[in-house]
Amino acid sequence: MQTGLKFAGVSIAVFYLGTSLAPGASGAWSFGTEDRGHPVLSYAENSKTIFQVGCGHAFALHAVYPGSRQKEREKARITIDNGKRRMNFAGEISESFENDPPNTTHFVQWDLGYKRQDPRLYGKRWKVREHRLLDFLDSGRPLKVSAAGGRGYVLPPVEARGWKSRFEQIC
Repeated sequence: MQTGLKFAGVSIAVFYLGTSLAPGASGAWSFGTEDRGHPVLSYAENSKTIFQVGCGHAFALHAVYPGSRQKEREKARITIDNGKRRMNFAGEISESFENDPPNTTHFVQWDLGYKRQDPRLYGKRWKVREHRLLDFLDSGRPLKVSAAGGRGYVLPPVEARGWKSRFEQIC
């Protein structure tokens, strides 16, 4: 696993468009910077990370994987749908982080799918992809995170005031 992005996250997962992982728990979106000043947008429930996006040593999208349990480093895909558009992410199963909910599998995609050695990484097309993702997350709509087979969970609309402009400024 790559190091360099240290995420302090809070998160919520809602399976099947409404059933919470932790009944009665309330979740919230948060935006902040970790100890090296790298931006992190995350959703949390009971101090357990379900979803987050951050940049620093690398650009990373982390999510509790909504599909069946898989082995570490196995290739995986998730789809995020906001009711108007959907975005697909190819990544891999990662070791769990200390803030992950118990008995969950962790999905990660590094650098929006670009390889570390790709000379186009952080170039013009990469920036277009980054802005598209940030606009998508900032749509004001709920986000359904799903895996093959349709199994998934729903996150409420991002409600972290001013997060996108601060994220773009830093990243």
